[in-house]
Amino acid sequence: MEIQEAYDLLKDAKKRAAFDKYGATAQQPGFDPDAYENMRNAFGGGGARSAGGFGGFQDFASAFGGRGNSDLFEQLFGSAFGGGGRPRANVRGGDLQMTVNISFMEACKGTSRTVTVAPIVKCGTCSGTGLRPGAKRTQCTACNGTGTQTFVIDSGFHMASTCQSCHGSGSTVPRGSQCSNCGGVGQVREKKTFKVDIPAGVEDGMLVRVPDAGDAPVSGKGPAGDLVVRVNISASKHFRRQGVNLYHDARIPLHTALLGGKVRVPTLDGEVDVRIPQGTQPGEEMVLKHRGITSIYGGDKGDLFVKFSVQLPRSLTPRQRELLQQYADEAEGRPSTRSGSQDPGTSEGSSSTSRQSTISDGKNDTQANGQSTATEDEQVDRKRRAAA
Repeated sequence: MEIQEAYDLLKDAKKRAAFDKYGATAQQPGFDPDAYENMRNAFGGGGARSAGGFGGFQDFASAFGGRGNSDLFEQLFGSAFGGGGRPRANVRGGDLQMTVNISFMEACKGTSRTVTVAPIVKCGTCSGTGLRPGAKRTQCTACNGTGTQTFVIDSGFHMASTCQSCHGSGSTVPRGSQCSNCGGVGQVREKKTFKVDIPAGVEDGMLVRVPDAGDAPVSGKGPAGDLVVRVNISASKHFRRQGVNLYHDARIPLHTALLGGKVRVPTLDGEVDVRIPQGTQPGEEMVLKHRGITSIYGGDKGDLFVKFSVQLPRSLTPRQRELLQQYADEAEGRPSTRSGSQDPGTSEGSSSTSRQSTISDGKNDTQANGQSTATEDEQVDRKRRAAA
C-alpha cells in the first residue's frame, strides 16, 4: 500500500510539487495549500523550508512583535517551529534573586547594602571551552553537528528542538579531555560581592536590579543575567506611609486642647515644635508641608499629616475638681456651688452651734413667756382688792 502511494506521488507532478514544498502533510485528506499559504503570510511569511516542510512556522514568533519578543518565543518553545537547525548564538543568562531587609528610615533616606552571591561564570582555567590544554572538541553524534534534533509526531508533523547533548553548540568535549576545574562544562560558580544602591523613597517589595551580576548563559554567547534584589522594609513606630505622605498620631493633654500650646512632633529630620491652636478637637489634622518622603520617580516631597487625639486625666485633685465644677456650672448656666472639699468636722461643728443656738433661744422664749404670765396674775389680784 505504501509503495503504491509513493508511486502515485511520483507520477502526479502536482502532488510531487506539494510534497516537496509542504512535506507529508500535503498528502493528508483535507489539506488546502491556499489556506496554508494564507496562514503563513498572516504570520510574516517567507523563510526557508525546514526539514519536513514546515519552515514557514519559524515566522510565527514574529506575530508577537519584533525581534525581542521572537527571542522570548524561542526561549519558551525552542526551535520546535523551524529554524532550519540553526543553533542560537546569543542567549541571555539567568537572573539571580535575593532579599535584603532595611529600616523604615533607610527606605525614606536611601541606603546601600553589600551582598555576596555565587553566579555562574566562565571557567578561568579553560576560558569556557571545557577542554584541558591541547584537547579539541568533536562533533556531536546526537545531532550530527546541527545543534538541533528533529522529531516526527502525529500526522507527519515535524518538530525540532535544541540538542540536549551539546546544548545547541553542535560539538561536545571528548571523554578524558575535560577541564579539571569545571569537568568539561566550561562554567563554574564563583562567589562575588556587589554593592546594591537602594534609592530614597523605595517601597516595600520593590525590586532593585544590578545589571550583569547574574548567571552567564549556559550555551552560546550572550550577556549575563541581572541580580534582582527584593527590598523588605520594617514598620515604623512613629509613622504610617501612604505613597510619599506620612501620617503621625500626636496625643495632647486636655488643657492644651482647650487653651492651646505646643507639642513636639517627630519628623524624618528630627523633632519639631508644633503650635496647637486653642479649641483643638479630637481627630483634627495639621499638615506639615514637604515633611514627607521623596518620590522614587522624581518630583516634590510628600507631606506629614499630624492627627491629634486628646488625652483625658484619669484622676483630679480637689482644686482641679473645684475649678472644673465651676466651669461646668458656668457653661450650663447653673448657680455656682462650693465644692464638697470643706472639712467635715467644721461642718458638723457649725451645725452643733446652730442647734445649741436654737435650744438657747427656746429657753429664753420660755422664760419670757413665764414672766409675762406672772405680771398678768398680779394685775388680776390688784383689781380684786380694789373691788372689795
